[in-house]
Amino acid sequence: MKRHESLIPISRQHHAGLLTARLLQHGAPAYKGMPTTPTTKRDYVLTFLQEHLLPHFKLEEDTVFILAADYSQALKEQAEALQSEHRQLERLILALPGVAEAELPDRLDEVGKLLEQHIRQEERVFFEIVQEQLPDEKLALLQQRVLQHLEG
Repeated sequence: MKRHESLIPISRQHHAGLLTARLLQHGAPAYKGMPTTPTTKRDYVLTFLQEHLLPHFKLEEDTVFILAADYSQALKEQAEALQSEHRQLERLILALPGVAEAELPDRLDEVGKLLEQHIRQEERVFFEIVQEQLPDEKLALLQQRVLQHLEG
């Protein structure tokens, strides 16, 4: 999947999200330097939410989601569904400290699967449609807004 240059910074951030998603799922292999127990994975994903996911969600919502939603009803509906998943992921992760230790592996797996599915949907479906349908001037505007967001 060749990515339009306006979407490359967002796509690059997805790599860390996919690694985290896999780490949280049942049967994940041990990754060097990454947590291995349910409680350390919980702590890791809580930090990951604050330091990476929330800023990433804001970047997407303030740039590509807005421009796409303004372009067509179909893209608007997809952007709204993806934004709803952002809130769902945030709620699920923030609820992890209250989960009983015995239930934690299953809840982490749920978060990991949803995060992976969400990123794959953005990359394989939403971004593909965005870069195919948005005219060059909208993609140039998107690139400008993404860079401003990352610099500011």
